[in-house]
Amino acid sequence: MPQDHCAPVVGLVGGIGSGKSALARWVSRNSRVEVLDGDQLGHQALTEPTITGLVIERFPQAGPSDTSSATEISRPTLAAIVFGDDPESQSARNDLEAIVHPFIRRSLEDLIQKHRNRIDCEGILVDAAVLLEAGWDDLCDHVVFVDVSEADRLARVTSTRNWTRSDFLARQSSQWSLERKQARSDTIIDNSTTLESSGPRLLSVIHSLRGTTSASCL
Repeated sequence: MPQDHCAPVVGLVGGIGSGKSALARWVSRNSRVEVLDGDQLGHQALTEPTITGLVIERFPQAGPSDTSSATEISRPTLAAIVFGDDPESQSARNDLEAIVHPFIRRSLEDLIQKHRNRIDCEGILVDAAVLLEAGWDDLCDHVVFVDVSEADRLARVTSTRNWTRSDFLARQSSQWSLERKQARSDTIIDNSTTLESSGPRLLSVIHSLRGTTSASCL
């Protein structure tokens, strides 16, 4: 293995319903790019006994009504508590993030370390909704903003996730504004048409970063 091989790490950010995950999947199917799914890692965190215990201790209403299933968390109940722009929701979300985010970050660090020196790995995509808010962009060599209009994003989530407009706005209010995300990104990719259009653009960005030096590869 060449000692200087170091797969670039690219973070994906954008508004809710912008199709970041679908775009990441397209790239992984059409290249040797690994995708790290922050949402999946968040789900995994909520199955860890220590984390589950802390979450239920802080949010007992999200725990099971049947005490024999003491390690099971009701995700819909938890979501209803933490998503929103009112002070109570914000405080609850901060508390949940303090419990869960360290696990997700450690998992991302471990997975990046596992993959990036593989000779058959062209790049690593970090698909995490709160990449910037959580400060995980410092694990990335480049950040791409996936751009889609609000009308299109709302249409997508109401049809594919069965969300209401209120659900959409509550989730959106828990994240940075799109303007702030764009300002912190290195590249903007339009994902409002087809993956066959936006996918090659993202892959081109990944390939353009090959040969760059990253501190975590030294």
